[in-house]
Amino acid sequence: MMNKILEAVCFLMLLALPGVVLTVRWRWPRWMPWWAAVLMVVGVGWGLILASALLHESPESGAGHVGALFFGWALALIWFLPWWAGYGLLRWVRMRWRRRVV
Repeated sequence: MMNKILEAVCFLMLLALPGVVLTVRWRWPRWMPWWAAVLMVVGVGWGLILASALLHESPESGAGHVGALFFGWALALIWFLPWWAGYGLLRWVRMRWRRRVV
């Protein structure tokens, strides 16, 4: 029971991770450069995917552990890409709006 709760928490944290990182990047761009944002999403996301896979208890999940170990970083990066595109679109709209208003 506790493993299922922790697994769900890891999954929810993974879902929220790109939004949190990009919000920090939007608010404090000098404090969070792009290389740090990408590395944080890949590293922390990989850790959350691996933790979720290890907490998932089922006899057939052995391959999932190996997949999470070797490709969890790629899944975190793939999940980050649409968020990154949305961030870029918002920055572009904001830049165009400021040029139009001023």
